[in-house]
Amino acid sequence: MSVAYLSHNAANLVLAGRIAERLGLELTVVTLRDAADALLADLLVLDLDHLPPACKSKLFLQIGRGTLRDGVTVHSHHLAPAEIDALRAAGVRVARRLTALILVPRAPTGSTVRA
Repeated sequence: MSVAYLSHNAANLVLAGRIAERLGLELTVVTLRDAADALLADLLVLDLDHLPPACKSKLFLQIGRGTLRDGVTVHSHHLAPAEIDALRAAGVRVARRLTALILVPRAPTGSTVRA
């Protein structure tokens, strides 16, 4: 399984690499400039705490338009409960921090990630 990870936090990038290696996942670190490469991955993980606010706004715009791709997971310590509810309603997995649990394939429908 291929995972694309978008973050501007060096520590999280290293951690994501270690987790992916341990799990045997193909991890591609993407930047905002090459984010189109993320479309090829099975899973796109966004570190919303270390991306420009426009990224979060764009994510919610895609949800509102119904154009959000499948296989999106986000982690952030700074999401309001209403934002978490909207993300989850759109099929986005949400966690507070980067863990191995959010880099693994999606659990069966009805499961939630608690990280």
